[in-house]
Amino acid sequence: MPLPARRVLLSMFCLRMLLGVLQGSALGVAAPASPVQPGQVWTLVATTADGETLRTVLRLNAAAPTGKPLSYRADRGVMLLDTAHGTLIALDLLDARTGGLGLACVVDGMLTAPELNGVLATGTLAQLPAQLETVLAMIAVARTPTDRGAAVRELRLGTCTLMRTP
Repeated sequence: MPLPARRVLLSMFCLRMLLGVLQGSALGVAAPASPVQPGQVWTLVATTADGETLRTVLRLNAAAPTGKPLSYRADRGVMLLDTAHGTLIALDLLDARTGGLGLACVVDGMLTAPELNGVLATGTLAQLPAQLETVLAMIAVARTPTDRGAAVRELRLGTCTLMRTP
């Protein structure tokens, strides 16, 4: 299957997973070892398209991940890890559930680095699925830092960094 088609399928699954998280559902599939582990704490530093800097911490539950991609529940949302495609998505949905802004940091490539740089989607719960789909489609085609930078500006997306907190 070509890479863009796989990204579209991943996007559709992520949208379904996002809706499942919002409804409190789980898929119940055990997970292999990965760069993300239950009980970890992750810091997300994000810069929106408007230049606002946001910082949040996701504390992963001690429970084993579920589904494919792997879904790690967190205090403020969920982290989705697709090891087959080298993609990690950190979703902070806590404020969005009460009418505020949701954050989706999408990282691909080398997921074992101490700092993972990615593309940020922001929005309300109603806006976030479409924004996330835009980010996933963009990273499928914009492979170089120059192309990604231009696409982030053109699409009015943000940037983000994920770090494991000791």
